Amino acid sequence: MDLPAADLHHGRQRLYFHSSEAMPEVPDRSVDVVVTSPPYNRGKRYHPRYSDRQPSDSYHALLDRVFRECYRTLRPGGTFFLNVGDSGTDQGKAEAVVRTAQAAGFHRHQTLIWVKSLLGRGHFTPVRGERNFSNVFEYVYVLVRDPPPHLDVLRVGIPYADKSNVGRYRSSDLRDAGNVWFIPYSETTGASVKKGHEAPFPVELPLRALRCVPGATRALDPFAGTGATLAAAEALGMEGIGYEAFPRPEVIRRRLETPVHVPPVLLLPELERALRTLGSLLSPSAGREEPPGPSKDRWEEARYVLSRLRPERGPGLPGATGGRRGPRSRRRT
Repeated sequence: MDLPAADLHHGRQRLYFHSSEAMPEVPDRSVDVVVTSPPYNRGKRYHPRYSDRQPSDSYHALLDRVFRECYRTLRPGGTFFLNVGDSGTDQGKAEAVVRTAQAAGFHRHQTLIWVKSLLGRGHFTPVRGERNFSNVFEYVYVLVRDPPPHLDVLRVGIPYADKSNVGRYRSSDLRDAGNVWFIPYSETTGASVKKGHEAPFPVELPLRALRCVPGATRALDPFAGTGATLAAAEALGMEGIGYEAFPRPEVIRRRLETPVHVPPVLLLPELERALRTLGSLLSPSAGREEPPGPSKDRWEEARYVLSRLRPERGPGLPGATGGRRGPRSRRRT
């Protein structure tokens, strides 16, 4: 299905530089999945011509018009991933946004939690003053046009921590990762991307969402920002459509031209294993005047476990060559 010429065209991605309150370029029921994060209306400086401190009625009226267009363009059974966060000092904004989406016709299926910072890794906007804890997570609401949704949660699954469960619940060493996604900022805080936009989200967030929808070939982001959703769609070989009323074309083009690197999922069992390994390497043996040094194998295991906690090129993407190496084998070949 051909679309009209776009203001910016890169690979399979098309961007239209006008408000998504009307999306005449997109036919009815032609989109498989929507992934977006609207402006939060809490004073961010997105663009000199856009006020992010609108009266609540005006703000939600804007979102209502956009969400109704998303509903029109989404196919039956399609999925809408809506990312929005609360203000650290003004709770409840996210809930009001998702209710606006429900009023536009969407069914609320599930709430995911996107953890942006954990144990000092990642980034969040600190709260000024000493009365509130800083928000280190945001919501990702899973909405559908017609329930039930069709999701393949194992496409973003993780290995079992307890390998005795392999075969008990599933035949492969893969399980549902759950509804809490730890995705720290790894690229978006860099000068090459973030200086062009006040609040981009990591590409891995739309990447996970898009991979969950089986058979999806066309994605839509009505608030394209830096083009993260379209960058994820391009990496997966999907067609993408984006709208941005206040575009910064050079930032979007740079985002689309930047190779997608996916950090590995940080598993809690891996973190526990890292702490146990390091503890065994650093703590002296009780009752010995000169404790023996750790074995070479223990150092190899420590390096391997710590490498699992660092961002790297992830497997599963077209053209990805990165992988993980386990502890060095003593067998010679």
